[in-house]
Amino acid sequence: MSQDNNIKLPYGCRIIDFPRFEDDRGALSFVESVNHIPFHIERVFWMYGMPGDKTRGGHSHIECSQVLIPVTGSFRLLIDDGTDKADILMDSASRGILLPPGIWCELRDFAPNSSVMVLTSHIFRTEDYVLDHPEYSTNDVVAVQYEPAHREIWNRFVKSSKNGTFLFDREYMDYHSDRFTDCSLMFYKKGALLALLPANWLKDENTVQSHGGLTYGGLITGANFTAENALEVFRCAIDWMKKNLGAVRWIYKPVPRIYSSLPADEDLYALSQNGATIKKREISSIVDLTKRIPLSTLRKRGFKKATKSGLSIVEGNFDSDIEVYWNILTELLKEKYGSHPVHTLDEIRLLQSRFPENIRLFVAKDGQEIVAGTLVYDTGTVAKTQYIASSAQGRASGALDMLFSTLMDDVFKSRHYMDYGTSTLMGGSNLNEGLISQKEGFGARAVVYDTYELLF
Repeated sequence: MSQDNNIKLPYGCRIIDFPRFEDDRGALSFVESVNHIPFHIERVFWMYGMPGDKTRGGHSHIECSQVLIPVTGSFRLLIDDGTDKADILMDSASRGILLPPGIWCELRDFAPNSSVMVLTSHIFRTEDYVLDHPEYSTNDVVAVQYEPAHREIWNRFVKSSKNGTFLFDREYMDYHSDRFTDCSLMFYKKGALLALLPANWLKDENTVQSHGGLTYGGLITGANFTAENALEVFRCAIDWMKKNLGAVRWIYKPVPRIYSSLPADEDLYALSQNGATIKKREISSIVDLTKRIPLSTLRKRGFKKATKSGLSIVEGNFDSDIEVYWNILTELLKEKYGSHPVHTLDEIRLLQSRFPENIRLFVAKDGQEIVAGTLVYDTGTVAKTQYIASSAQGRASGALDMLFSTLMDDVFKSRHYMDYGTSTLMGGSNLNEGLISQKEGFGARAVVYDTYELLF
């Protein structure tokens, strides 16, 4: 396999080096679920006694992932995702190869006394096999329901997509998996992963939400995703939801365009073509950090007041600082709205431990006392404030004016946008004029966050 190390592998495939221990008694290697391969092993089978002129495989899988290991001897492996192909020599018992769903494979040119062990993410099911290569090369879009075995493939696609953020990473999505019945989908065409749909199932309402636990959650797509692809994916998704869930409705929250690295409104066209209507429209306040609008007189006055009061802006820690800030936030929400934070403090700490570069806390201090703060979700393109809060002392001294000015002028000045979140109540029907006025004072202007409804 060493001579093939520089070969470009089809999407999602990768070589896995297993632990190897060797002495004068021989060699030993082993494999463990999750630690060495990205799924729990549900089935193991092995092949042996293959004549050198025969071929094995000759299929792809719709849902099953596999790891192939040449235990003895060697063979050549042809893999194809419909776009990229690779022909690899498999000749080391301490190295395997991961083949995700949708990868066509053929094993050939077996050396004498070769044997191959295969680890799979699913038990055997005839309907999981695609056996016709011409059909495979020209097939329609196929929907595969997400399972934990697909975690690595899912997360890799999110990172390479044009509109995915860390909120779609399964380490984020699954933190509240006990609250939602996940029915996320992965869409394949010609063996290649085309799009992802984060979604959950509301059984009592026969409704699919995409996604109920996220601020936004429409299709996640790559740079090559087209309007025609969007129409195909929507047809496939609706058929799958009706057939497999008995769904009659789809609630869809597209990713706001400020979070996309490339234009990504193909899903909006597909929504209109399928008769979707806007169920809810919220208004978020966005600062374009590349084209700043000057602060309003009131915000400048607040900044001067904070400066005169001797306030300082620092990045807070997630030990003691987060607790003080969270108490301010909790009391504020209870007093003004009779509500509480959507997340618990323990959940925020958990998420921050998983995404320390993306979830940060910034606070305004008067001496050593925290008087205001905000969490910031940083996607690399957009810095979004979460849970803005200040104490009575902070409000009197202009703490938030200094805090937000510092974030825009210094901390996140290299980002494209600053998202101060929505300022609507009652599902978007009521505008909180005081709140949005404060945000607009920082130079923020409107981007809508829409929720669509499709009835089947």
